[in-house]
Amino acid sequence: MVCCGLFFQVDEHLQQLEEISERASKEHSLERTLDKMEAEWAPLVFETAPYRDTGTSILKGSPVEDAQMLLDDHIVKVQTMSASPYATPFMDRIVAWEKTVTTMQGILEAWLKVQATWLYLEPIFGSEDIMQQMPVEGGRFQEVDKVWRELMESLVLIKTMLEVTTIPGVLDKLTKCNESLEVIQKGLNQYLETKRLAFPRFFFLSNDELLEILSETKDPLRVQPFLKKCFEGIQTLEFKENLDIVAMNSMEKERVEFTRTTNPRMAGGMVEKWLIEVEKMMRESLKVFS
Repeated sequence: MVCCGLFFQVDEHLQQLEEISERASKEHSLERTLDKMEAEWAPLVFETAPYRDTGTSILKGSPVEDAQMLLDDHIVKVQTMSASPYATPFMDRIVAWEKTVTTMQGILEAWLKVQATWLYLEPIFGSEDIMQQMPVEGGRFQEVDKVWRELMESLVLIKTMLEVTTIPGVLDKLTKCNESLEVIQKGLNQYLETKRLAFPRFFFLSNDELLEILSETKDPLRVQPFLKKCFEGIQTLEFKENLDIVAMNSMEKERVEFTRTTNPRMAGGMVEKWLIEVEKMMRESLKVFS
C-alpha cells in the first residue's frame, strides 16, 4: 500500500484532496439540511373547526403555530445556505425552496389577518340592522365573505400544508380581502363616530358595546345594560308593553316618572334619536321635581 501511495505520489496532492473532501462534506451537509427541511413539512396539515352557525370554518391554532415556528427557522436557514460557497450544485433547489417558504409565510400571515378581521366583522354584518344602515360596507363584506368561504373549502382538497402555495392566486385573493376589510373597518369607525357625535354620551361606550346596541335597533330593551354608562344616575328605563318610555330608575331603586312619554319606534331605528329624547325628558322631569 505504501508503494502504491508513493507510486501515485498522494503526498504531493494531499492538500488538494483534503480540500475536495471538505467541499464534498460541506455540500453533502447542505443537501441533508434541504432534505430535512422538506421532510419536516410532510406531517403538517391545516386543521379547521366549524365557526358557530355560519356554515363555514376557521383555522385552528396549534398547527398554524407549528408552521409559523418552522417558517421562521427555515427562512433563516435557506437564506444562509444561499450565501454559502458550497451551495452552487444545489442553487436551483435552494432558490425554489426559499420561494416556497417565503410564499408560504406570506399566505399564512395574510390568511390569519383575514380570519381575525372576518371573525370580528361577521357578527356585525350578520345583523340586518347594520346591513341596512351600512349598505356599501355590508356589500363589501359579503364579497369578502364569499372569497373566505371558497378558500376554506379549498383546504379540503389539499393533503399537506405546503400545498396551499399551489392554489391559483391564493395570496392575491387574501391581499385583496385584507384591503377590502381595511376599507370596511374604516367605514365602520366613521359610522360609529357619526353616531357618537349625534349623541355624545355614546363616547362612554366601547365600539363593541355601541355596535351591540346599533345591531338590534328593533329591540330598544337591548339598550338597558348600557344605560348606566351613558347616564350616571339611570340604571334602567321603564317601558310599557307598547314600548312607551314612562320612567327612569336609579341603582338605589329610586323611580322618577317622566312628565311626558316617547316611543323608540318613532325614531325609525335611530337609537341616538330616541335617547336624545330620553335625555331631554330626564332634564324636564328633574326640573319639575326639584
